[in-house]
Amino acid sequence: MEDRIDESINNNKQSLEKRTEEDKPGNKEAKKSEIRNDNLFIFLFVCIIGVSLGILLEIINTQTKRSPCKDVIEQPKYWVYSANSDVQNRNGLLKHVHLVLGRLGYEKSTNESDWSLLWSHDYPFRVLYPNLHRLKPHQKVNHFPGTGFITNKVDLATTESAFIPRAFKLPKNKEDFIKYANENKNALFLEKHNNHRGVFLKNVTEIDLESGKSFVQEYIQTPFLVDGHKFDIGVYVVLTSVNPLRVYWYKGDVLFRYCPSKYHPFDPNNLDKYVIGDDYLPTWEVPSLAQPYTALGFGMKDVFDLYAKSKGKDTKKMWDDVQKSIAEVFIKKEKHIVEALKNYPSKDNFFELMRFDLIVDEDLKVSLLEANMSPNLSSAHFPPNQLLYEQLLYNLYSITGVARNKNGFNDPKHRDYIGAQNMVSAQKNIAVWSEACNNVCRDNCDEFVCGLCKPCIKPELRESLLRAYAEHVHRGDFGRIFPPAMNPNSQIPEEFKNLSETNRLQYLWYQDKCNSDEHWCS
Repeated sequence: MEDRIDESINNNKQSLEKRTEEDKPGNKEAKKSEIRNDNLFIFLFVCIIGVSLGILLEIINTQTKRSPCKDVIEQPKYWVYSANSDVQNRNGLLKHVHLVLGRLGYEKSTNESDWSLLWSHDYPFRVLYPNLHRLKPHQKVNHFPGTGFITNKVDLATTESAFIPRAFKLPKNKEDFIKYANENKNALFLEKHNNHRGVFLKNVTEIDLESGKSFVQEYIQTPFLVDGHKFDIGVYVVLTSVNPLRVYWYKGDVLFRYCPSKYHPFDPNNLDKYVIGDDYLPTWEVPSLAQPYTALGFGMKDVFDLYAKSKGKDTKKMWDDVQKSIAEVFIKKEKHIVEALKNYPSKDNFFELMRFDLIVDEDLKVSLLEANMSPNLSSAHFPPNQLLYEQLLYNLYSITGVARNKNGFNDPKHRDYIGAQNMVSAQKNIAVWSEACNNVCRDNCDEFVCGLCKPCIKPELRESLLRAYAEHVHRGDFGRIFPPAMNPNSQIPEEFKNLSETNRLQYLWYQDKCNSDEHWCS
């Protein structure tokens, strides 16, 4: 019994000594250090887990960017092609092309395949054919294959038209030329070289009928003059589609170029009197036009209209005929472009900007002379032209959808591609002829108009009309040339009834849009 009591006393004593030992200052600090070490370990462990999760998320994001469907839109790129090295220079020939694309968020690419827009200063389809034959849906090219039938001087000049002065290929059409010259004794002819070099005014006896290097075109001897100066009119035109054909002209302004020397007294040896060269007289240096252009801020077209009105002329018919003459060329040449496009997977990758040069006689009768494939867009020689070129380019990129590329609207790889497309134009925007579609075309597609109703319309035409709607919404200062202006509830003109079925259906589509909203009439 006593032994158990002594054992208990000893145990209690040892326990008390142990607690006393732990309560000593040195032992307390050790305990606290041990606790701090445990907390530091936990903190480091949490940091390692956080960093690991961050790395994992970055890997996932990288994989997502590489996947076919993407949420992040890359900066669109454009590529410039030309045999002329100056076009690559941001301050060179295409200075304003570079500037406007930069403002729209485009980055210049040096990669021949990594681009959303190809701006080719030269005709690209011979050299770049392999690249252009594999275009992706969102890629745009600033030329159509086959438009050489319009921009080639000889082909255009020899096109049969009331707006194009008579022209003859030599020596191929020598007999026809001699006959025409004999019937028009007072006619003079411009001899133009096939390689676009040199223009010479000659009478029939001076023309070499056998050289094979030139063609001749009748010269308009009574031009309308402004302060005694002959001039030409440069109208900018964009082709956005063929079969169906859609053509627009830039109404924001028109390029007027005046001959440096006054026309009278006339001297055929002085080309400055009747041929427009690089050193033409600009609008702001023509005395009667300088005040309204410079001091009042009007455009070249407006100040010309003002001058013509002061001379008792009405320019409305003149501008109507300008549009008709250009539209006629595209109607006649469309088949060549359609044929050339058969070598490419899609016709939807292309658009074309041209400048048509025209003159008017003393009665403001319009004559169409030529079309330029890559019109001069450099203001280096005439700085005030900068505004014209940059506004033209901005409107061009808007109507063709190039400006919308930065939002991913044209890239099928973007996750919200369909939603973005529908936001611009959807089925309800192109639905027309409601009564016919609801009644006549409900059970069959036999009637011609049924080709525009949702159950009957061909997919290719439907896609084209969706683009036509987007063009109308984003056309800015472009006005439609073809299909031409129309009145509500009018019929297809007789001269258009021989057009392709697709063109006639598109005409009907515009007609019903015009019936319900006058803004669609022109």
